[in-house]
Amino acid sequence: MQMLHDLLEKQLRNLYAAETLILEGLPEILNHASDKGLKDIINAIIEVTEQQRSRLKKIGDYLNFKVTVRDGKIIKGLLEEMKELFEEFSEGNLLDIAIISQLQHIQHFQISAYESTLLFTKTLLLEEISSILDDTIDEAYMANENCSRYMKLLLSRKKR
Repeated sequence: MQMLHDLLEKQLRNLYAAETLILEGLPEILNHASDKGLKDIINAIIEVTEQQRSRLKKIGDYLNFKVTVRDGKIIKGLLEEMKELFEEFSEGNLLDIAIISQLQHIQHFQISAYESTLLFTKTLLLEEISSILDDTIDEAYMANENCSRYMKLLLSRKKR
């Protein structure tokens, strides 16, 4: 079980790095969004991501290890792709659709990573941490749903 605990720590550190990098990247994304509804979604994601990062720090404290920003290759890559969209598409509806799509890629990464971490905590019988991660996964699914709904709206505007 020690190896699974070590893997859990690594996963939690990676998630903390991801949340930190996302928080660093979201203000630039917000600046490129032109639609008010999209800006509202991004601001909501910022608020939730701050809470998620704070929870990860508390989990680290509870498990007696320090969560730090180390790697974050996947999130860095997704944020880099986002920057390429800013260069490739002019402001407006099409860029907003591209932003929403990329935000969903980020949400899907988070859902996958948090679900794996939740399985680790359940196997290790860390019920309190499992409960916290359940809340975080629910938030990630909600953010993804909000992005999907909003993308449908933006796409319907594009058809007109």
